[in-house]
Parts: sequence; structure tokens; C-alpha cells
Amino acid sequence: MKTFLHYLFLLIGLTLSCKTTFAQKSVNPHISFKIDLRPDGYYYGTMKSDTTLSSVSPSNNISTIQFTVVAPIGTFSPISYTGSTVLNLLGSIEDLVPSDNLGSYLWTIQRSTYDANTEYAFIGMTGSPRLTNTITKDVEIPLFRFRLQNCLGNIRMYQNGIDLPSRSGTALLNTDCSIYLSRIKESLADAYKDNYGGPAVCLTTPIPDLMTSLTAPSSGAPNTAYSYTVSVMNVGSGLSSGIVSESFSLPAGLTFNSGGGNGWTCAVAGTSSGTTTVTCTNPAPNVPASGSINFPLTVTPTTLGAFTITAQVSGGGESNTNNNNATSNTTSIGCGVSAGGINRL
Repeated sequence: MKTFLHYLFLLIGLTLSCKTTFAQKSVNPHISFKIDLRPDGYYYGTMKSDTTLSSVSPSNNISTIQFTVVAPIGTFSPISYTGSTVLNLLGSIEDLVPSDNLGSYLWTIQRSTYDANTEYAFIGMTGSPRLTNTITKDVEIPLFRFRLQNCLGNIRMYQNGIDLPSRSGTALLNTDCSIYLSRIKESLADAYKDNYGGPAVCLTTPIPDLMTSLTAPSSGAPNTAYSYTVSVMNVGSGLSSGIVSESFSLPAGLTFNSGGGNGWTCAVAGTSSGTTTVTCTNPAPNVPASGSINFPLTVTPTTLGAFTITAQVSGGGESNTNNNNATSNTTSIGCGVSAGGINRL
């Protein structure tokens, strides 16, 4: 797995390369970045300068750019995903740079989780666009736009000195080589200054998140049926939608009798190596946020022993599948004792 530190070291390497490769004057940075969400459903990345930057050739080159944003976990890829590829884009990043060499450069994006709640997206490019217009003071320049599959909360620019302050060198994420402008009179290798505007605010889409639990008696007798109480809980923020299924694995020595009710139907799906799989389905339980729905699953033990079963819930329109499995408590099946008691011979 490529971690956040992998990208951090890469960025530090780019910075060192920038400082040693490009001759530059000691100048103040001028470029600010912004991310915002517009009515067309696209997130737009833009920049502007606090001064007019004139070129020494027909156009200004953007030789390097690093545009880092912070978002709730699950924004750019599913919560359970640990890789660097962005999986939740609708389409690709679209180029908006006013340049005279379209097609000779390409926007790229990667992501990395930081903790259980936060992830980062690193937006950069291969190749160098040549700006066709003068960089004029306080005039916004479009860079790119993209769309996401859903909204989990606000997306904002990385803040130097605030985000990850305990990690050495993290301020380099949006400084130094974050943007290098060649072919301008000030030779701005350290062009990035700060961010402007607020976070990209969206209306959070309510999302269901299903869990399950299994409860059974602590003891029983051979060939005497007992029931598991199956609960399907919605711990998410939105109503579940569509079909919900739950599969159960019964070990050897347990026979499925019946199950369902309350909209659920259950049937044996198959048997392998002594384990019986039972599947229960509800076409539309519509479990509300913080709500639950219950149904019984009845089995008969055919041998002595201690029995547990496992279950997995799925469907309902959820995206988080990390909490879909459950294991029942143990039911001990001992010898049955008749009402007459035991007589010593």
C-alpha cells in the first residue's frame, strides 16, 4: 500500500529537484489556489495572482503544479479501499487551462488516507501547458474540473502549517514546487502563496450503512429446535433502499428448519464440506437511519457440542461493507435429562 508518507517523500524529492534544477531569483510567491463546487455538479480548481506577471516570451509555462485537497474519507475512493487510485470519479479530470498546446499535457490524480475520517487527493500534471493569456492581477485562471459519484462532505484546500503539523515537511505539500511558472520575468519557481475562497460545500447525500447481529439461547438439547434472533441495523444517515440479503453459515450438526417473516424469506442455498449456507432476502425492508428490523432463524442440533453461526448482510444501497459480518454467541448442546431423573444402578 502506498501511504501518505510515500507521496510526501515524493513531493519533497520534487521540491529538492525544483530548487536544484531551476535558476531563480529570491522573490515573493504570488499564486493562490481555490477549489469550489458549482451548480453544474463539477468541482473546479482555479488559481489567481496578486500581481500581474508578464512573460519574457509569447506565453507563460506552468512547468510544475501540485494541487492538494482534503476531504472526508470515502470521497475519492470507497472507505474500505487502501490503494492510491481514485475510484469515485465520474469520468476523468477535464483540462480547463487556457493554453496553446492542448493535448501535450495531462492532469493526474492520486489519493491517500490519513486517518479514519480524512483523505487527501493530490492533483498534478504531466507535461507543461503554455498559457495564452497574460497572468493579470486578481483575474482567476481555470485549471481543471471533475465530478464525483457522491458527496460525503466539504472538500477544501490543504492548509500549510495546520494540516498534519506533527509531520516534518508537510508544509511542502502546497509550497515551493506546488507551482513553478517559467518564462516570466520573475522566474517564479516558488510561486505558490496560499488559498483563496472557502471549502467546496455540497449537500451531503444520506447514505445507509447496514450491520447485523445474531442472538441465540446459551444452551439446548439434541434434536430440540431453537431460534436465532437476527437483527439488521442501519447505522448510516439515510434510509436503506432496494433488496437486502443475509447469508448464514451453519456448521455440521445444525439443521436449518425455517426462517423469515416480516418481509423476509429464507432458503438453503447449498452445502459444502458439512457447512450449510442459508440465504434470507427482503425485497424492500426500507430500514430507516438508526432503525432495525428483526426475524427468526430456527435450527435443530443433531449432535452434542458448542455451536456458533456466522452471517453477512448485503445490499440496501450501502457503500461501507467493512461492518457487514457477525458471529452469534455460543449455544452449548448437552445431554437431555428426562423428567424422571437419573437412577443409579
